[in-house]
Amino acid sequence: MMKSEQHVNVLVVGGGAAGLAAAATIEEAGLSCQVIEAQSHLGGRVQTCAVPGRGVFDRGAQMVNGDMQAVLELVRQQNMHCAPLPKTGRSLYLFDDHVYPADEFLPPDKIYDLLEEQILRWDSPKEILRSLLLRFQWWTTPWESVGEAGRGLKHLIATHPATAGSLGSAIRQMLLCPEEEALAYSMLTEAFGAAPEMLNAHATREIISRYASRRDDMEFHFPEGMGGIIDALVSTLERPPLLSNPVLKVVEAEDGMNVHSAQKSWKADHVLIAVPPPAARQILFEIEGQDDLFELLGAFEAGDMIKTALDYETAFWRLKGLSGTAIFADPTGLVVTDASADDSSDPRLIAFLGGPEARLWAKLSEPERQQRLLDQLSRAFGPAVQNPKAISDAVWVDHRWSGGGYNATIRINRNAQAMDRLADWPGRVSFAGAELDTTFWGYVEGAILSGRSAAKAIVDQRICKYQ
Repeated sequence: MMKSEQHVNVLVVGGGAAGLAAAATIEEAGLSCQVIEAQSHLGGRVQTCAVPGRGVFDRGAQMVNGDMQAVLELVRQQNMHCAPLPKTGRSLYLFDDHVYPADEFLPPDKIYDLLEEQILRWDSPKEILRSLLLRFQWWTTPWESVGEAGRGLKHLIATHPATAGSLGSAIRQMLLCPEEEALAYSMLTEAFGAAPEMLNAHATREIISRYASRRDDMEFHFPEGMGGIIDALVSTLERPPLLSNPVLKVVEAEDGMNVHSAQKSWKADHVLIAVPPPAARQILFEIEGQDDLFELLGAFEAGDMIKTALDYETAFWRLKGLSGTAIFADPTGLVVTDASADDSSDPRLIAFLGGPEARLWAKLSEPERQQRLLDQLSRAFGPAVQNPKAISDAVWVDHRWSGGGYNATIRINRNAQAMDRLADWPGRVSFAGAELDTTFWGYVEGAILSGRSAAKAIVDQRICKYQ
């Protein structure tokens, strides 16, 4: 039976980094706030799990860089150790049956830069001018190779050197050599957890632009786990979050908002939805503009991702002069990196498999899936990789509450403005989350910043109302 209705100033739906950061900001302003979480644990896509005898495994978010100051401030509050990721040695790129040094090809940051330049809005004079200036700059730069000159000729005769459709089309129209095109395709498949043909090019360009740093996104991690960030956010809350309590319906009334969860009914002045858009679609909204809202939420689909940690007796790859980083053209979307800590724990490789291959591998049994990964890693690192001391994986495919991992992206032929429209949704319902941040889209840093920004807007709106 449903318990009696309770009232708070703000009800926050979602106990991930965005929701908890928002709740802390709201309480700091002197308002009452309650966080409701559908799962049996807090953190959302931040999940730190113990590995018996092997420390911890971050099933979801794990790494940050030095510009992510909101996360790093919480790290300082919790006295967490911030460990740099190993970077020495050669990185690899596997294409067809060949293993190449990765530095023979375009680096990831250059691929992102080229992609941003490639995707153009032809209905915008400012965008067209930008494109012309970039092409003039390219043509006035001396070519370094015959291959580059050949690609320049293709640029000259291309009718539409930019695309208004899918990210896959944009990659093809970058006119890279076959090896670099496959590299870009695989790297982006892993980053977004989806085949580039399924991704909206303009929305993806906006996502790429929402990375407010020129630093690598994998500079540091935390040997005791990213879950300490969640602990830091929860520690300041006056009301403990309610777990295992999914919200079913949000109804707008003249005197506020009525929210019905699996356990209680709530009366709130304002509701902040801080869950991924695919999860928000599971809530029935009876509010003004609900049809538009359904369209915006429907623009997003969750990615598919499998993350695997492999612990070894020794970092044998370093003995070969390798960094432990490898990008595979096939299977598409497979990226590996050295995620060892700077302590006495076992050396560790982390493998990320994103996109359609992740969906296929998720159907395998755990032993079959892990052996398939080991066989692929053997191509890069040799037979020693076949004997990990421990192996743990996290399958983010069709996740009940997030949809998948790591983030939800806007798909082809859907509303490319959905991120901004949701972030600016008017009225008594607001939205926050990693997918809506304008500074560090898709990262825990972005989730925290989005939650705080949405909370501040609610507080400011309330202050204006009562002045």
